[in-house]
Amino acid sequence: MVVLAASICSRGGKAIISRQFRDLPKEKVAGLLAIFPKLIQGSKQHTTVEHDNVRYVYQPLEELYVVLITNRQSNILQDIETLRLLVQVVTSLVRVVDEREILLAAFDLLGAFDEVVSQGYRENLSLQQIQTFLEMESHEEKIQEIIERNKELEATEDRKRKAKQLEMQRKEAAKRGLPGNTGGHGSFQAPAFQAPAPSFVQQQAAPAPIPETTHKPRAPRGKGMQLGKKKGGFDDSPSASLLANADIAVPTPKPKQQQAAPAAAAPSAYNPEVQGVHLTVAEVVTATLGRDGSVKGAEVKGDVQLRIGNPDHTKIRIALEANAPGVKYRTHPNVDKGLFSSRQIIGLKDPSRGFPSNGAALGVLRYSANAPEEAVPLTFNCWFAKSDPGFYDVTLEYEVSEGFTGKMTNVSVIVPLVSSNAHISDSSITWDQFDDHLEWIIPEITADGDTSSGAFEFTAEADQEDEFFPMEVSFTLNDPETTVGNVKILNVFSATAEDENIPYQEVTRVTSDNYQIV
Repeated sequence: MVVLAASICSRGGKAIISRQFRDLPKEKVAGLLAIFPKLIQGSKQHTTVEHDNVRYVYQPLEELYVVLITNRQSNILQDIETLRLLVQVVTSLVRVVDEREILLAAFDLLGAFDEVVSQGYRENLSLQQIQTFLEMESHEEKIQEIIERNKELEATEDRKRKAKQLEMQRKEAAKRGLPGNTGGHGSFQAPAFQAPAPSFVQQQAAPAPIPETTHKPRAPRGKGMQLGKKKGGFDDSPSASLLANADIAVPTPKPKQQQAAPAAAAPSAYNPEVQGVHLTVAEVVTATLGRDGSVKGAEVKGDVQLRIGNPDHTKIRIALEANAPGVKYRTHPNVDKGLFSSRQIIGLKDPSRGFPSNGAALGVLRYSANAPEEAVPLTFNCWFAKSDPGFYDVTLEYEVSEGFTGKMTNVSVIVPLVSSNAHISDSSITWDQFDDHLEWIIPEITADGDTSSGAFEFTAEADQEDEFFPMEVSFTLNDPETTVGNVKILNVFSATAEDENIPYQEVTRVTSDNYQIV
């Protein structure tokens, strides 16, 4: 089958638009279309007519004709199927089929003709696939837009939390009879929260897309967390690196008498987003799921990372809740294991030394466990029905687990394909198609909303069900209420005075890795 040209012409044979797929001059195509109306007047056929060495395959459309000019040896059945697809494309791109509308949509129509026919041969595409190609949408752009939108929402919530924290600090300072100071211990925070320091307030109000949760210092709770006892004083020795073999330049803290500088020296030097104490609980879930919604196996790995940007806050201890059954917890070699085992507190073996304050992330705790079935947040049911020979109708259905209470973002399901011959009929689904796989994109899943379950239906070429597996699932879970390792940050306090709480910021993030449906 060779299509020489695809054209739209008037009833009198005037060419409105035409796309040549072989080397045919414009005058030759115009001449063939000019004699076309005379040929169909005496023809007994309603879809084809032949003249010299060419065949016209045509279909009336309002006051116009959609015409394929082919050679006489081409497959007439394939020509008719190509013509029908072109007619569908035309009616989907123009509101009214007339010469004016055709000319207005000429660019899109010619682009669609190129998608249907390439070098004279028809491409195996559906109408929806052609519409998707014409939209020229980018999967990467969609994902980036979702990420930027989430960052804007997180930045707005972060500003609200910081403003609320600032107000609470002011109220606490007023109760203590310290008008001009919004709270905190030691000489470090006095210059940071003085009333005549507008630069700090402006900095708090600026958009800052950092998904971290600012916490007010809170007292520890649970067994072994009585922090009322004071320990003896320690010398102010220089801060040392937690990792013995890490090439990290650790700044030396100034003596106390030098730290107690007047507030007017640098009122805007304190930046809570750079110089504070940051804690990150990062957890990765690996799971093997069955096609019937079952969980064949799951594993979780996580760690707690510490970042300090303020030399005054290097000598600290971190109170945790880390007592999930069946979870193995491992502290860094420089961390006091006995202190963690007895009281679930992270602290250095040598209390006179401090953590690095260069802002680099330091892993202080790792944990791993075989996750129970109820801890797997997302399961899938896969349904298959054989349709045409060599094709399957596939339905993927997801459902969140009963114990899931958070919000998943950037959810993606990648389905392998044996060919690019796939069809999706539901226009409300976000998806992307490639030569060897199909990707289902779910921007957000919540436990208590309409997105707690959903389905994706498509038809694809395959000889057996196993050709659609394994499917890869990925997602992100920000600031969940609980993690599988049951690790929570309770408090951060001074290593030299346990009743002196240190402000800190915390973020918890759960992601997937090798999360498969087999």
